[in-house]
Amino acid sequence: MRKYFRWLLTLLLVMGLGLAGCGIKTSDSVVKELDHVSKSLTSYKSTAMMSVKMQNSIQKYYIETWYQAPDEYRIALGNENKEISQVIVKNKEGIFIVSPQLKKTFRFKGEWAENQGHIYLYHSVIHRILDSKDKHYSSGDGYVAFDMPMNPENPLVARQKIELDAKTLYPKQVILLDRKDTPIVTVQYDSFKTGVSFDKDAFDPQKALALAQNSDVAVMAGSKDFGVVEPAYLPIGTKKLAQDTETDHTILIRYAGQHPLTLVEERPAPKESVLTSGTLYDIYGLPIILTGTNDARTMYWLNHNVQYSLSSSMPIGEMEKVAASTMASVGK
Repeated sequence: MRKYFRWLLTLLLVMGLGLAGCGIKTSDSVVKELDHVSKSLTSYKSTAMMSVKMQNSIQKYYIETWYQAPDEYRIALGNENKEISQVIVKNKEGIFIVSPQLKKTFRFKGEWAENQGHIYLYHSVIHRILDSKDKHYSSGDGYVAFDMPMNPENPLVARQKIELDAKTLYPKQVILLDRKDTPIVTVQYDSFKTGVSFDKDAFDPQKALALAQNSDVAVMAGSKDFGVVEPAYLPIGTKKLAQDTETDHTILIRYAGQHPLTLVEERPAPKESVLTSGTLYDIYGLPIILTGTNDARTMYWLNHNVQYSLSSSMPIGEMEKVAASTMASVGK
């Protein structure tokens, strides 16, 4: 009997050593490697496709990300044909949201990568994994994964699942799930490369303006050649007031309720809008700027080459839901 137990113990030991030799990674070992990657990361470039499920439809976006340590980045967002419609640029002067086709730029001070931008930015993905106190680790064929609650809390997203290449720990996929555990945003990485050298003006928003596929598209600015988009979601008790107010290039829709709101849709004139303060959020993968105080907040965003602004005193979470409910539509 003793010989049997001795043999069994030896077998288990050999199997354990064999698994270690095959490179089986534990949560602790992956976290330790990610900490090393984070400290040594100087630059990277990635491309990915993002699928967004909203209101029973699926929209797809192309994402190209550039990063230069310690805190410069450029994120270009386009359609499936890689036609760029928005660019997020962060440099020493601040954060810029650029629409090459509308020749429109928002500029403001603030942080975003640390709060919202992790679905595009690998270094932010790493920080979220390292900082999470409630992460669940798993592994599969060629990948390791971490499943974590969304932090900071988000009215649209409850959890995030991050899949990394098992060997390199480079990003493979980021999935955002709602409170029903349904995937609503999936970012599938196509390429990822570190140690990239960028031109001196790579993070200049003026260079991003040149990304318009067709210079004639900018002629649309200032015209009202788009349909009215009304929110599919409104807080209980909120009702639309009278008819829409329209000018040659602007549509204004007003709603009454506990927290009245005003939605403005327009093709803006080409210019740079400087915001003295602002917080950048992303809703279903698209950037939104929030400005103002508790009594008078305004959200700005661009979608389908139309600029939207939503003004209200309602809670931020409710404003996000209203804004998100407009994004699956291109107008009536």
